[in-house]
Amino acid sequence: MTNDEAKIFGVLINCQISTYTALYAPEEAVVTISNILSLTEGMSKYRARKALRSLKEQGVICYKSQGCPAIVSYGEVPELVADAAPPINGYCLTDEGYESAEFKDAYKAWEKSMAEWAERK
Repeated sequence: MTNDEAKIFGVLINCQISTYTALYAPEEAVVTISNILSLTEGMSKYRARKALRSLKEQGVICYKSQGCPAIVSYGEVPELVADAAPPINGYCLTDEGYESAEFKDAYKAWEKSMAEWAERK
Protein backbone atom coordinates (compact mmCIF):
# COMPACT_ATOMS: atom_id res chain seq x y z
CA MET A 1 0.00 0.00 0.00
CA THR A 2 1.43 3.39 -1.00
CA ASN A 3 1.61 6.33 1.38
CA ASP A 4 -1.39 8.02 -0.32
CA GLU A 5 -3.42 4.81 -0.16
CA ALA A 6 -2.55 4.36 3.52
CA LYS A 7 -3.62 7.95 4.31
CA ILE A 8 -6.96 7.57 2.56
CA PHE A 9 -7.60 4.11 3.99
CA GLY A 10 -6.83 5.53 7.43
CA VAL A 11 -9.35 8.34 6.89
CA LEU A 12 -12.05 5.84 5.90
CA ILE A 13 -11.26 3.62 8.90
CA ASN A 14 -11.38 6.57 11.31
CA CYS A 15 -14.67 7.78 9.85
CA GLN A 16 -16.17 4.30 10.22
CA ILE A 17 -15.01 3.93 13.82
CA SER A 18 -16.32 7.38 14.69
CA THR A 19 -19.83 6.24 13.71
CA TYR A 20 -19.81 3.78 16.62
CA THR A 21 -20.12 6.57 19.20
CA ALA A 22 -22.30 9.02 17.27
CA LEU A 23 -25.93 9.22 18.32
CA TYR A 24 -27.57 9.27 14.87
CA ALA A 25 -24.82 7.64 12.80
CA PRO A 26 -25.53 5.34 9.89
CA GLU A 27 -24.34 1.75 9.95
CA GLU A 28 -21.39 2.62 7.76
CA ALA A 29 -19.55 5.79 6.96
CA VAL A 30 -19.75 6.98 3.36
CA VAL A 31 -17.10 9.64 2.81
CA THR A 32 -17.15 12.01 -0.16
CA ILE A 33 -14.05 12.85 -2.18
CA SER A 34 -14.17 16.46 -0.94
CA ASN A 35 -14.13 15.29 2.69
CA ILE A 36 -11.29 12.88 1.94
CA LEU A 37 -9.29 15.76 0.44
CA SER A 38 -9.92 17.99 3.44
CA LEU A 39 -8.82 15.24 5.83
CA THR A 40 -5.62 14.36 3.94
CA GLU A 41 -4.18 17.90 3.96
CA GLY A 42 -2.37 18.84 0.79
CA MET A 43 -3.24 15.82 -1.32
CA SER A 44 -4.31 16.74 -4.83
CA LYS A 45 -7.57 15.46 -6.27
CA TYR A 46 -5.58 13.54 -8.90
CA ARG A 47 -3.48 11.73 -6.26
CA ALA A 48 -6.58 10.98 -4.19
CA ARG A 49 -8.50 9.56 -7.15
CA LYS A 50 -5.48 7.45 -8.15
CA ALA A 51 -5.18 6.04 -4.61
CA LEU A 52 -8.95 5.46 -4.37
CA ARG A 53 -8.93 3.58 -7.68
CA SER A 54 -6.09 1.38 -6.42
CA LEU A 55 -7.87 0.69 -3.10
CA LYS A 56 -11.03 -0.25 -5.03
CA GLU A 57 -8.99 -2.65 -7.18
CA GLN A 58 -7.57 -4.21 -4.00
CA GLY A 59 -11.16 -4.73 -2.85
CA VAL A 60 -10.89 -2.92 0.51
CA ILE A 61 -13.19 0.00 -0.39
CA CYS A 62 -16.15 0.58 -2.67
CA TYR A 63 -18.11 3.52 -4.07
CA LYS A 64 -21.56 3.75 -2.57
CA SER A 65 -24.60 5.98 -2.45
CA GLN A 66 -26.09 6.40 1.00
CA GLY A 67 -29.67 7.60 1.10
CA CYS A 68 -31.01 10.41 3.19
CA PRO A 69 -28.46 11.35 5.89
CA ALA A 70 -29.01 9.50 9.15
CA ILE A 71 -29.56 12.56 11.29
CA VAL A 72 -32.71 13.29 9.29
CA SER A 73 -33.93 9.77 8.54
CA TYR A 74 -33.67 8.71 12.19
CA GLY A 75 -35.26 11.91 13.44
CA GLU A 76 -38.46 12.13 15.42
CA VAL A 77 -40.29 14.36 12.94
CA PRO A 78 -42.07 12.09 10.43
CA GLU A 79 -42.32 14.83 7.79
CA LEU A 80 -38.52 14.96 7.54
CA VAL A 81 -37.97 11.26 7.01
CA ALA A 82 -38.73 10.80 3.31
CA ASP A 83 -36.27 12.30 0.83
CA ALA A 84 -35.36 15.23 3.06
CA ALA A 85 -31.88 15.61 1.61
CA PRO A 86 -29.90 14.42 -1.39
CA PRO A 87 -27.99 11.16 -1.03
CA ILE A 88 -24.35 11.09 -0.02
CA ASN A 89 -22.14 9.54 -2.69
CA GLY A 90 -18.71 8.45 -1.58
CA TYR A 91 -16.41 5.69 -0.46
CA CYS A 92 -16.73 3.15 2.34
CA LEU A 93 -15.06 -0.01 3.59
CA THR A 94 -15.92 -3.40 2.14
CA ASP A 95 -15.92 -6.67 4.05
CA GLU A 96 -12.27 -7.08 3.06
CA GLY A 97 -11.58 -3.61 4.47
CA TYR A 98 -13.06 -4.66 7.81
CA GLU A 99 -10.87 -7.79 7.74
CA SER A 100 -7.67 -5.79 7.15
CA ALA A 101 -4.95 -5.53 9.77
CA GLU A 102 -5.23 -1.74 9.64
CA PHE A 103 -8.91 -1.78 10.61
CA LYS A 104 -8.40 -4.40 13.32
CA ASP A 105 -5.55 -2.36 14.86
CA ALA A 106 -7.60 0.85 14.77
CA TYR A 107 -10.60 -0.93 16.28
CA LYS A 108 -8.48 -2.36 19.12
CA ALA A 109 -7.11 1.13 19.83
CA TRP A 110 -10.68 2.52 19.86
CA GLU A 111 -11.85 -0.24 22.23
CA LYS A 112 -8.92 0.50 24.55
CA SER A 113 -9.69 4.23 24.55
CA MET A 114 -13.36 3.55 25.32
CA ALA A 115 -12.39 1.25 28.21
CA GLU A 116 -10.05 3.91 29.60
CA TRP A 117 -12.80 6.50 29.27
CA ALA A 118 -15.28 4.26 31.08
CA GLU A 119 -12.85 3.71 33.95
CA ARG A 120 -12.49 7.48 34.45
CA LYS A 121 -16.26 8.00 34.75
